[in-house]
Amino acid sequence: MPVLAWFDTAETWVQEHVLPGGEMAAFGFVMMLLIIAAVVVILFVLLAKTVRRALMESGLRRAAKDKSPGYRILLAPPGGLSGAKAGKWLMSALQDHLGAFNFGAPFKLFRTSHIPGGLEGRALARARRRMIVSQADMFLWTERTGRGDEGFLIHGLSRGGGLRAEEARPFTLALPGRIKNLDGQLPRIAAYFLARELQPALANPQSFRPEKMKLLAEALGEMLDDCASLSPVLLRRLEADFCATGVHVAEQAGDLDALDRVLRLRQGHLQAPQTDRDSWRVVQSHMDIGRALIARSMVQFDRKQVEDAISHLSKVIEALQADPTIQRAQTVSDTMAKAKNMLETRKRFAVNFGA
Repeated sequence: MPVLAWFDTAETWVQEHVLPGGEMAAFGFVMMLLIIAAVVVILFVLLAKTVRRALMESGLRRAAKDKSPGYRILLAPPGGLSGAKAGKWLMSALQDHLGAFNFGAPFKLFRTSHIPGGLEGRALARARRRMIVSQADMFLWTERTGRGDEGFLIHGLSRGGGLRAEEARPFTLALPGRIKNLDGQLPRIAAYFLARELQPALANPQSFRPEKMKLLAEALGEMLDDCASLSPVLLRRLEADFCATGVHVAEQAGDLDALDRVLRLRQGHLQAPQTDRDSWRVVQSHMDIGRALIARSMVQFDRKQVEDAISHLSKVIEALQADPTIQRAQTVSDTMAKAKNMLETRKRFAVNFGA
Protein backbone atom coordinates (compact mmCIF):
# COMPACT_ATOMS: atom_id res chain seq x y z
CA MET A 1 0.00 0.00 0.00
CA PRO A 2 1.28 3.54 -0.77
CA VAL A 3 1.05 4.66 2.86
CA LEU A 4 3.10 1.71 4.20
CA ALA A 5 5.65 2.23 1.44
CA TRP A 6 5.94 5.88 2.44
CA PHE A 7 6.57 4.94 6.11
CA ASP A 8 9.24 2.43 5.06
CA THR A 9 10.93 5.06 2.93
CA ALA A 10 10.81 7.60 5.78
CA GLU A 11 12.23 5.09 8.30
CA THR A 12 15.08 4.20 5.92
CA TRP A 13 15.90 7.88 5.36
CA VAL A 14 15.92 8.63 9.12
CA GLN A 15 18.22 5.68 9.82
CA GLU A 16 20.63 6.73 7.05
CA HIS A 17 20.70 10.49 7.64
CA VAL A 18 19.57 11.17 11.24
CA LEU A 19 19.92 8.26 13.68
CA PRO A 20 21.04 4.69 13.20
CA GLY A 21 18.62 1.93 14.18
CA GLY A 22 20.06 1.41 17.71
CA GLU A 23 20.09 5.09 18.53
CA MET A 24 16.60 5.46 17.12
CA ALA A 25 15.38 2.72 19.47
CA ALA A 26 17.11 4.43 22.43
CA PHE A 27 15.52 7.75 21.49
CA GLY A 28 12.12 6.10 21.31
CA PHE A 29 12.67 4.47 24.71
CA VAL A 30 13.63 7.81 26.28
CA MET A 31 10.58 9.51 24.79
CA MET A 32 8.38 6.72 26.10
CA LEU A 33 9.80 7.23 29.61
CA LEU A 34 9.20 10.98 29.39
CA ILE A 35 5.61 10.44 28.27
CA ILE A 36 5.02 7.98 31.11
CA ALA A 37 6.56 10.41 33.60
CA ALA A 38 4.36 13.24 32.29
CA VAL A 39 1.26 11.05 32.59
CA VAL A 40 2.23 10.08 36.15
CA VAL A 41 2.73 13.74 37.11
CA ILE A 42 -0.61 14.74 35.59
CA LEU A 43 -2.38 11.89 37.38
CA PHE A 44 -0.67 12.83 40.66
CA VAL A 45 -1.75 16.49 40.28
CA LEU A 46 -5.32 15.44 39.50
CA LEU A 47 -5.32 13.08 42.46
CA ALA A 48 -3.98 15.80 44.76
CA LYS A 49 -6.69 18.21 43.57
CA THR A 50 -9.34 15.56 44.10
CA VAL A 51 -8.12 14.81 47.61
CA ARG A 52 -7.87 18.51 48.47
CA ARG A 53 -11.36 19.14 47.15
CA ALA A 54 -12.72 16.18 49.11
CA LEU A 55 -11.06 17.45 52.30
CA MET A 56 -12.43 20.94 51.66
CA GLU A 57 -15.96 19.62 51.09
CA SER A 58 -15.65 17.55 54.25
CA GLY A 59 -14.58 20.63 56.21
CA LEU A 60 -17.48 22.67 54.82
CA ARG A 61 -19.99 20.00 55.77
CA ARG A 62 -18.40 19.69 59.21
CA ALA A 63 -18.96 23.41 59.68
CA ALA A 64 -22.59 23.02 58.56
CA LYS A 65 -23.15 20.23 61.10
CA ASP A 66 -21.61 22.20 63.96
CA LYS A 67 -24.53 23.08 66.25
CA SER A 68 -22.60 24.95 68.92
CA PRO A 69 -23.90 28.48 69.61
CA GLY A 70 -22.24 31.48 68.04
CA TYR A 71 -21.02 32.67 64.65
CA ARG A 72 -19.29 30.38 62.15
CA ILE A 73 -16.64 32.09 60.03
CA LEU A 74 -14.82 30.55 57.06
CA LEU A 75 -11.35 31.85 56.29
CA ALA A 76 -9.41 31.26 53.04
CA PRO A 77 -5.81 32.55 53.19
CA PRO A 78 -4.08 34.28 50.24
CA GLY A 79 -1.61 32.39 48.09
CA GLY A 80 2.21 32.62 48.26
CA LEU A 81 4.69 32.87 51.13
CA SER A 82 3.85 36.47 52.09
CA GLY A 83 0.18 35.60 51.67
CA ALA A 84 0.53 32.88 54.29
CA LYS A 85 1.89 35.47 56.73
CA ALA A 86 -1.03 37.78 55.99
CA GLY A 87 -3.45 34.90 56.52
CA LYS A 88 -1.92 34.13 59.92
CA TRP A 89 -2.16 37.82 60.83
CA LEU A 90 -5.86 37.90 59.96
CA MET A 91 -6.56 34.70 61.89
CA SER A 92 -4.80 36.13 64.95
CA ALA A 93 -6.64 39.47 64.65
CA LEU A 94 -10.00 37.72 64.63
CA GLN A 95 -9.14 35.38 67.49
CA ASP A 96 -7.84 38.23 69.69
CA HIS A 97 -10.32 41.03 69.03
CA LEU A 98 -13.52 39.94 67.28
CA GLY A 99 -15.19 38.82 70.51
CA ALA A 100 -14.86 42.29 72.03
CA PHE A 101 -16.84 43.90 69.21
CA ASN A 102 -19.41 41.08 69.21
CA PHE A 103 -19.98 41.91 72.91
CA GLY A 104 -18.83 38.47 73.97
CA ALA A 105 -20.84 36.43 71.45
CA PRO A 106 -18.98 33.15 70.72
CA PHE A 107 -17.61 32.36 67.27
CA LYS A 108 -15.64 29.63 65.50
CA LEU A 109 -13.11 29.94 62.68
CA PHE A 110 -12.93 27.27 59.98
CA ARG A 111 -10.11 27.14 57.43
CA THR A 112 -10.70 26.46 53.76
CA SER A 113 -8.55 26.55 50.61
CA HIS A 114 -7.40 29.65 48.73
CA ILE A 115 -9.77 31.40 46.30
CA PRO A 116 -8.01 33.42 43.57
CA GLY A 117 -9.64 36.22 41.64
CA GLY A 118 -10.80 38.70 44.27
CA LEU A 119 -14.45 39.66 43.78
CA GLU A 120 -14.58 38.65 40.12
CA GLY A 121 -17.60 36.65 38.99
CA ARG A 122 -16.07 33.17 39.13
CA ALA A 123 -14.34 33.74 42.48
CA LEU A 124 -17.49 35.22 44.00
CA ALA A 125 -19.60 32.32 42.72
CA ARG A 126 -17.12 29.82 44.18
CA ALA A 127 -17.14 31.62 47.53
CA ARG A 128 -20.93 31.75 47.60
CA ARG A 129 -21.13 28.01 46.88
CA ARG A 130 -18.80 27.23 49.81
CA MET A 131 -20.85 29.47 52.06
CA ILE A 132 -24.08 27.71 51.06
CA VAL A 133 -22.56 24.28 51.72
CA SER A 134 -21.11 25.30 55.10
CA GLN A 135 -24.03 27.56 56.13
CA ALA A 136 -21.43 29.88 57.66
CA ASP A 137 -22.33 33.36 58.89
CA MET A 138 -19.33 34.93 57.16
CA PHE A 139 -16.80 33.82 54.57
CA LEU A 140 -13.49 35.67 54.20
CA TRP A 141 -10.91 35.25 51.46
CA THR A 142 -7.89 37.47 50.96
CA GLU A 143 -5.77 38.90 48.18
CA ARG A 144 -2.48 40.82 48.11
CA THR A 145 -2.15 43.31 45.26
CA GLY A 146 0.86 45.37 46.36
CA ARG A 147 2.53 47.19 49.25
CA GLY A 148 0.48 50.37 49.29
CA ASP A 149 -2.17 51.56 51.75
CA GLU A 150 -4.74 49.26 50.09
CA GLY A 151 -2.52 46.36 49.06
CA PHE A 152 -4.05 43.71 51.33
CA LEU A 153 -7.68 43.10 50.39
CA ILE A 154 -10.06 41.13 52.58
CA HIS A 155 -13.06 40.06 50.52
CA GLY A 156 -16.06 38.62 52.23
CA LEU A 157 -19.65 37.47 52.20
CA SER A 158 -21.77 38.23 55.25
CA ARG A 159 -25.20 37.06 56.34
CA GLY A 160 -25.42 39.91 58.83
CA GLY A 161 -28.95 41.16 59.34
CA GLY A 162 -30.59 37.73 59.08
CA LEU A 163 -29.81 37.02 55.43
CA ARG A 164 -29.83 33.50 54.02
CA ALA A 165 -26.58 32.04 52.69
CA GLU A 166 -27.81 32.58 49.12
CA GLU A 167 -28.41 36.27 49.92
CA ALA A 168 -25.06 36.92 51.66
CA ARG A 169 -23.82 40.45 51.02
CA PRO A 170 -20.33 40.89 49.43
CA PHE A 171 -17.84 43.45 50.76
CA THR A 172 -14.14 44.34 50.59
CA LEU A 173 -11.88 45.71 53.33
CA ALA A 174 -8.63 47.30 52.09
CA LEU A 175 -5.65 47.30 54.50
CA PRO A 176 -1.95 48.15 54.08
CA GLY A 177 -0.07 45.69 51.88
CA ARG A 178 3.16 45.63 53.90
CA ILE A 179 3.06 43.09 56.70
CA LYS A 180 5.17 45.36 58.93
CA ASN A 181 2.47 48.06 58.66
CA LEU A 182 -0.21 45.73 60.00
CA ASP A 183 0.76 46.47 63.59
CA GLY A 184 -0.43 48.70 66.41
CA GLN A 185 -4.20 49.14 66.29
CA LEU A 186 -4.59 47.59 62.81
CA PRO A 187 -5.63 44.14 64.15
CA ARG A 188 -8.37 45.75 66.27
CA ILE A 189 -9.45 47.95 63.36
CA ALA A 190 -9.73 44.94 61.03
CA ALA A 191 -11.68 42.98 63.64
CA TYR A 192 -14.01 45.94 64.23
CA PHE A 193 -14.88 46.41 60.55
CA LEU A 194 -15.45 42.67 60.13
CA ALA A 195 -17.66 42.64 63.23
CA ARG A 196 -19.56 45.54 61.65
CA GLU A 197 -20.21 43.42 58.57
CA LEU A 198 -21.24 40.49 60.77
CA GLN A 199 -23.53 42.73 62.86
CA PRO A 200 -24.75 45.66 60.72
CA ALA A 201 -26.51 47.11 63.77
CA LEU A 202 -23.10 48.34 65.00
CA ALA A 203 -23.42 51.13 62.41
CA ASN A 204 -26.51 52.32 64.31
CA PRO A 205 -25.52 53.13 67.94
CA GLN A 206 -29.17 53.74 68.87
CA SER A 207 -29.67 49.95 68.68
CA PHE A 208 -27.52 49.39 71.79
CA ARG A 209 -27.47 50.50 75.41
CA PRO A 210 -25.32 53.58 76.13
CA GLU A 211 -23.00 51.67 78.49
CA LYS A 212 -22.03 49.29 75.69
CA MET A 213 -21.58 52.14 73.24
CA LYS A 214 -19.38 53.98 75.74
CA LEU A 215 -16.94 51.07 75.68
CA LEU A 216 -17.09 51.02 71.88
CA ALA A 217 -16.48 54.78 71.69
CA GLU A 218 -13.40 54.41 73.90
CA ALA A 219 -12.09 51.59 71.70
CA LEU A 220 -12.71 53.62 68.52
CA GLY A 221 -10.90 56.58 70.06
CA GLU A 222 -7.88 54.39 70.80
CA MET A 223 -7.91 53.13 67.21
CA LEU A 224 -7.94 56.70 65.89
CA ASP A 225 -4.85 57.45 67.98
CA ASP A 226 -2.80 54.87 66.04
CA CYS A 227 -3.99 54.49 62.45
CA ALA A 228 -1.39 56.36 60.41
CA SER A 229 -1.12 53.62 57.79
CA LEU A 230 -4.89 53.26 57.34
CA SER A 231 -6.36 54.16 53.95
CA PRO A 232 -8.34 57.46 53.76
CA VAL A 233 -11.58 55.57 53.02
CA LEU A 234 -11.37 53.42 56.17
CA LEU A 235 -10.17 56.39 58.23
CA ARG A 236 -13.31 58.34 57.29
CA ARG A 237 -15.50 55.36 58.20
CA LEU A 238 -13.71 55.00 61.55
CA GLU A 239 -14.10 58.70 62.35
CA ALA A 240 -17.79 58.65 61.38
CA ASP A 241 -18.48 55.66 63.64
CA PHE A 242 -16.60 57.27 66.54
CA CYS A 243 -18.57 60.51 66.17
CA ALA A 244 -21.95 58.75 65.92
CA THR A 245 -21.18 56.57 68.93
CA GLY A 246 -19.80 59.40 71.05
CA VAL A 247 -22.81 61.64 70.36
CA HIS A 248 -25.24 58.80 71.17
CA VAL A 249 -23.54 58.15 74.52
CA ALA A 250 -23.67 61.87 75.35
CA GLU A 251 -27.36 62.14 74.43
CA GLN A 252 -28.49 59.04 76.32
CA ALA A 253 -26.21 58.93 79.34
CA GLY A 254 -25.01 62.51 79.68
CA ASP A 255 -21.39 61.35 79.32
CA LEU A 256 -19.59 64.20 77.55
CA ASP A 257 -16.05 62.76 77.53
CA ALA A 258 -15.94 62.15 73.77
CA LEU A 259 -17.79 65.30 72.64
CA ASP A 260 -14.73 67.59 72.49
CA ARG A 261 -13.01 65.20 70.11
CA VAL A 262 -16.17 64.79 68.04
CA LEU A 263 -16.42 68.55 67.65
CA ARG A 264 -12.73 68.90 66.73
CA LEU A 265 -12.97 66.15 64.11
CA ARG A 266 -16.16 67.38 62.48
CA GLN A 267 -15.16 71.06 62.53
CA GLY A 268 -11.85 70.05 60.97
CA HIS A 269 -13.74 68.18 58.24
CA LEU A 270 -15.81 71.29 57.43
CA GLN A 271 -12.66 73.42 57.22
CA ALA A 272 -10.74 70.93 55.03
CA PRO A 273 -10.35 72.10 51.38
CA GLN A 274 -11.58 68.78 49.94
CA THR A 275 -14.84 68.92 51.89
CA ASP A 276 -16.75 70.48 48.97
CA ARG A 277 -16.20 67.30 46.96
CA ASP A 278 -17.79 65.08 49.63
CA SER A 279 -21.33 66.33 50.21
CA TRP A 280 -22.25 63.40 52.47
CA ARG A 281 -19.34 64.19 54.79
CA VAL A 282 -20.44 67.83 54.98
CA VAL A 283 -24.01 66.86 55.90
CA GLN A 284 -22.85 64.30 58.47
CA SER A 285 -20.41 66.80 60.01
CA HIS A 286 -23.16 69.40 60.46
CA MET A 287 -25.42 66.71 61.91
CA ASP A 288 -22.85 65.49 64.43
CA ILE A 289 -21.85 69.02 65.48
CA GLY A 290 -25.48 70.01 65.98
CA ARG A 291 -26.29 66.91 68.03
CA ALA A 292 -23.08 67.27 70.08
CA LEU A 293 -23.84 70.90 70.96
CA ILE A 294 -27.42 70.02 71.96
CA ALA A 295 -26.18 67.11 74.10
CA ARG A 296 -23.73 69.40 75.88
CA SER A 297 -26.37 72.08 76.44
CA MET A 298 -28.72 69.52 77.97
CA VAL A 299 -26.15 69.00 80.74
CA GLN A 300 -25.13 72.66 81.04
CA PHE A 301 -27.36 75.11 79.17
CA ASP A 302 -25.58 77.54 76.86
CA ARG A 303 -27.74 79.73 74.61
CA LYS A 304 -24.92 80.37 72.12
CA GLN A 305 -24.30 76.63 71.73
CA VAL A 306 -28.00 75.97 71.14
CA GLU A 307 -28.12 78.70 68.48
CA ASP A 308 -25.01 77.22 66.80
CA ALA A 309 -26.62 73.78 66.91
CA ILE A 310 -29.77 75.12 65.24
CA SER A 311 -27.62 76.70 62.53
CA HIS A 312 -25.82 73.43 61.79
CA LEU A 313 -29.02 71.34 61.84
CA SER A 314 -30.73 73.83 59.52
CA LYS A 315 -27.99 73.22 56.96
CA VAL A 316 -28.66 69.49 57.25
CA ILE A 317 -32.36 70.07 56.56
CA GLU A 318 -31.57 72.25 53.54
CA ALA A 319 -29.21 69.64 52.12
CA LEU A 320 -31.70 66.81 52.63
CA GLN A 321 -34.53 68.78 51.06
CA ALA A 322 -32.41 69.17 47.92
CA ASP A 323 -31.70 65.44 47.75
CA PRO A 324 -33.60 63.81 44.83
CA THR A 325 -34.52 60.79 46.94
CA ILE A 326 -36.03 62.99 49.66
CA GLN A 327 -37.86 65.01 47.03
CA ARG A 328 -39.34 61.86 45.50
CA ALA A 329 -40.38 60.63 48.94
CA GLN A 330 -42.04 64.00 49.62
CA THR A 331 -43.86 63.82 46.27
CA VAL A 332 -45.13 60.33 47.07
CA SER A 333 -46.23 61.47 50.53
CA ASP A 334 -48.10 64.48 49.10
CA THR A 335 -49.81 62.29 46.48
CA MET A 336 -50.89 59.79 49.13
CA ALA A 337 -52.27 62.65 51.23
CA LYS A 338 -54.33 63.84 48.23
CA ALA A 339 -55.66 60.31 47.67
CA LYS A 340 -56.67 59.94 51.33
CA ASN A 341 -58.27 63.38 51.28
CA MET A 342 -60.22 62.37 48.15
CA LEU A 343 -61.53 59.24 49.88
CA GLU A 344 -62.53 61.20 53.00
CA THR A 345 -64.31 63.81 50.87
CA ARG A 346 -66.18 61.13 48.95
CA LYS A 347 -67.13 59.40 52.21
CA ARG A 348 -68.53 62.65 53.70
CA PHE A 349 -70.42 63.30 50.47
CA ALA A 350 -71.97 59.84 50.58
CA VAL A 351 -73.02 60.24 54.20
CA ASN A 352 -74.48 63.72 53.72
CA PHE A 353 -76.24 63.20 50.40
CA GLY A 354 -76.77 59.45 50.31
CA ALA A 355 -74.84 58.99 47.05
